[in-house]
Amino acid sequence: MIKSASAKILFISNEASRSGAPIVLLHLLKWLKQNTNLQFDILLLNNGPLITEFKQLGNTYVLTSFVNPHSYSSRIQKKIFRTDSGKKLKKVAAKMAKNKYDLVYGNTVLSMPWLKMFGQDHCIKTLCCIHELSFALNYCFSAEYLTETLNQTDKIIAVSEAVRANLMKSYNIPQEKLSLHYEFIDTTKQFETNIAAQKALINISTDTFIIGAGGTPEWRKGVDLLIPLALKLTENYPNFKFKIAWLGAGEDNSTVKQLLYDIEKCGITDKITFIKNTDKPLEVINLFDVFISLSREDPFPLIALEAAFLQKPVIAFENSGGIPELLKQGAGFTVPYLAIDKAADVIYTLSKDATLLKETGAKAAALILANYNTEKVSPGIYNEILNLVNG
Repeated sequence: MIKSASAKILFISNEASRSGAPIVLLHLLKWLKQNTNLQFDILLLNNGPLITEFKQLGNTYVLTSFVNPHSYSSRIQKKIFRTDSGKKLKKVAAKMAKNKYDLVYGNTVLSMPWLKMFGQDHCIKTLCCIHELSFALNYCFSAEYLTETLNQTDKIIAVSEAVRANLMKSYNIPQEKLSLHYEFIDTTKQFETNIAAQKALINISTDTFIIGAGGTPEWRKGVDLLIPLALKLTENYPNFKFKIAWLGAGEDNSTVKQLLYDIEKCGITDKITFIKNTDKPLEVINLFDVFISLSREDPFPLIALEAAFLQKPVIAFENSGGIPELLKQGAGFTVPYLAIDKAADVIYTLSKDATLLKETGAKAAALILANYNTEKVSPGIYNEILNLVNG
């Protein structure tokens, strides 16, 4: 157990959703609470189903309790601090600064306006953990704004080498301001899975090869590529009994409804299924035989780490973010960017080669246990916090 002199930190989360960045922050806060003397508060910019878990760890403030819940939409980040709503947010920051924090830790780029306020207006040291790559960064803010505010931040954590390289290249962040600490998962959670019963629950026979995929159903995550993948597998391997299961959205989701329309038109309703987000994702992921990240851009997705931990070989596109950094160590396979035909070939090969499937899965799990879990990564982030606090 690590103990040190106490310091007071404000952690800012973009939201309390069951998605990568908030979940990683929860893992970190739980470790800090158990292993250090840090005192901390939490500011959630948006509510979500994980709010109870945040509240169990420390004083938790929700921005929507201070301002209109629609005033902090991600669509207007670049404008909000020049409006009347922006003035309200500055008052919120001023009120919270009276808690005399030694450091403000921003989780994701959406915390940047807050870090700027706490740093410039209240002279509090700032640290930002960037979970985003170029498309997501530029969606939220202009390149000029990012270059200015990121360089004003005292320290930046990148969650993969792909993120670090992009920050240096695109926003002129000096190397000494950046530290690499990979995203990580909790490998201590206990779970039980009755695979036969779970497959029956989602209407999949026990002899069907399950190809896992998942995340928020959006363009960046490549959810639209499910149909081309299913069609290519059906065309090239007509006797292959498979099903692609997307974890992260049910059939009531608006994007999924659009996809289901095309799926029916293509005659592949028996090849693709959608599973709602759950607080027990490992039980679902454990049903998969392989996992494919269809993302066009993904810093270091937790669902891929969870699949690797559960000994599922992972497949991803080259130049798609951080997961290829894991796969090149033996946790799975990369294929050229958006090369669905190549991805289909790898999936089929794994379905026919039990030894390759097992050995790759075992290597994937070993890597997660060695390098990408809470106990491995959290101490390094804690040291970054201490170094800043101690000057």
